Amino acid sequence: MKKKIAVCANGWSLEALADALKGFKAYAEKEDFDIFVFIGFASYSVHRTLMQGELNIYKLCDPADYDGVVVFSTMLNSDETVKEIVADATEKNVPIVSFGMNIDGIPSITIGNATGIRTLITHLIEDHGVKDIAFMGGTEDHVDSRERLEVTREVMAEHGLKLKDRDVVYGKWSNRRTIEALDQLLKGRKKLPEAIICANDIMALAVCTELEKRGVDVPGQVKVTGFDNVDSGKIFFPALTTVKQDFETVAKKACEIIYGKPCSKKKPPRIVVPTIPVIAESCGCQNIEYGMMRRTYCRQSFQRSQDDNLVEQNERVLRERISDVSDYEDMKERLQQHYLGNHQYEGSAFYMVFNEEYFKNVMASDEEVCGDGLKGNLDVAVAVRGDKLLDVKSVSSDVLIPAYKKKKNEQHVFYLMPLHYYQYNYGYLVFTDDPYVLKESMIYTYLEKMQQSLRLLRINLRLKQLYDKDSMTGLYNRFGYENKALPLYDESIKNGTRLTVLFVDINSMKRINDTYGHEQGDIAIKTVAASIEENLEKDWVAVRYGGDEFLVIVPNCGKQKAAGVKKRIEERIEEKKKENKLPYELTASIGYVTTEPKERPNADLWDYVREADALMYLIKKRIHGE
Repeated sequence: MKKKIAVCANGWSLEALADALKGFKAYAEKEDFDIFVFIGFASYSVHRTLMQGELNIYKLCDPADYDGVVVFSTMLNSDETVKEIVADATEKNVPIVSFGMNIDGIPSITIGNATGIRTLITHLIEDHGVKDIAFMGGTEDHVDSRERLEVTREVMAEHGLKLKDRDVVYGKWSNRRTIEALDQLLKGRKKLPEAIICANDIMALAVCTELEKRGVDVPGQVKVTGFDNVDSGKIFFPALTTVKQDFETVAKKACEIIYGKPCSKKKPPRIVVPTIPVIAESCGCQNIEYGMMRRTYCRQSFQRSQDDNLVEQNERVLRERISDVSDYEDMKERLQQHYLGNHQYEGSAFYMVFNEEYFKNVMASDEEVCGDGLKGNLDVAVAVRGDKLLDVKSVSSDVLIPAYKKKKNEQHVFYLMPLHYYQYNYGYLVFTDDPYVLKESMIYTYLEKMQQSLRLLRINLRLKQLYDKDSMTGLYNRFGYENKALPLYDESIKNGTRLTVLFVDINSMKRINDTYGHEQGDIAIKTVAASIEENLEKDWVAVRYGGDEFLVIVPNCGKQKAAGVKKRIEERIEEKKKENKLPYELTASIGYVTTEPKERPNADLWDYVREADALMYLIKKRIHGE
């Protein structure tokens, strides 16, 4: 039977994920499983509501649907989320492995920070004679940051050196905060430190760049080291001296745990995979390998820039395509048209899944529509595989991948990423196998632009509804009549097809207002409007034409069908009057005419509206006994 594993990772650590996936894929060929990767971009540097929107993607991961779960526990940037994932898997008795943190009751695989960084600092002290060292941590409470700081202190102490408290600062794993921390580190110092040990490569690259701006030579005046061995550090000048984490081995060992014998909850395995020092240029050493990497990078830069430009162009085209959609169905159709011919950068298959109410009920607040998260059946807006558009209407929150098929001896990787506005999640995207936008680390910008476009689309739909819709009944107003009914009539003339115009007028409206008050009068109007709306089919247009007057435009409709529509509206008014226990009789006079495009080619819609109005008036006169 085909198997599945779930991986909970962070988008800010894509290179670590890429290395781990090599290990997962190698093992998948043996055990034949698909890999479902849940990726959020939670960061300590963003507002908590934005962070929550990213973290909500992990709530889609139900451990019961998988053979096992692997969580990058030190990289999700939320210990609380890690605890929730672990608790859920444990409760459902699903194997779960932690990458990074030792968590009670479950197996863990940690990276041996000590081995690589110990060798690296020893190298700085013994081979380069460094004595004055500063440390740039991530966050003060982060397990990796604490361990790397502790090893730095230990190695310095072994060599008779001391790391002063003032020489320990925290860049919060990011570029901007690193610059602030560097200012703090250098403030009041009479001379520069000889070396700055950074807890990750992002901070090390930021330190190198900022020192360069200040006229400080790296490594001539200050040696800088990182941790992670990211690709950008290899082509940087000077190439970063850093520490490599062997995530490929980590992933293989995690699979061995999941598909091996059940682990003891009292004494789960604690596996440590050693890190490897990577000696390069930023500490003053030379390595010809990095010059070759830079040359290769430069040779490929033209093609990469072309691909990057095409990705951006596709996003611009998409933004233009959906900027003026009329409704949710129109939006879906345009999205499908776009991605059917433009998903080469999203992977072999690409899916967009929405809470459709978010785009249909645009007058509701985000909290009203999305407050309960992504649960139940979700609408599949786009499902493309290869050059085919899949006919998939919905997907349940326990399946997630539209038209998912477990194919024997064929392994796939699915990347699921959130769509949200602050903490309110309205959907997710699925990329498949080897998407360019993920490999080239441009996915955050891609998602950000996507979410901006979808947010603007919802705002435009809301404005359109405010402009086109009657606020009391939700039916179209006179503007909606011009924007919806007139194009529908023009289309019927063009195609030579009939449509029917129904004119609906509430009977005895003045008596209801005078006897029962205008509040009951409003209820009468809303009741009739609702009775009309509940009988509408796709492409029909209903308009509140006046105070108690309504128009219904029915395409492809002859006299027999029109009589049926009239009867259903009348019956529904009677039913709703009884359901709501209204204290008065509530009926409506309905006149209708069917257009004759061949016999009357010069007639306009207004001509038929007047005729339907006249017929309605004759009915009203009979009812009132006039």
